[in-house]
Amino acid sequence: MLNVRAKISATFYGKCDICGKEGLVFKVGDEETKRVVIICEDCVKKYSNSRISEMIEKFGKRDE
Repeated sequence: MLNVRAKISATFYGKCDICGKEGLVFKVGDEETKRVVIICEDCVKKYSNSRISEMIEKFGKRDE
């Protein structure tokens, strides 16, 4: 299991990294690796059984 220090942004209008849909999204990021994933509400529901660390690892991109 990964130990992640995640930060979550406020919602904003953008494109989900997972499904590609435009709309209200938020950014979840790992402070240590600087990887982030932008995710919409539908994908939050779809991946509700996944850990944040797994989502960042699978879908995240490096964000300086």
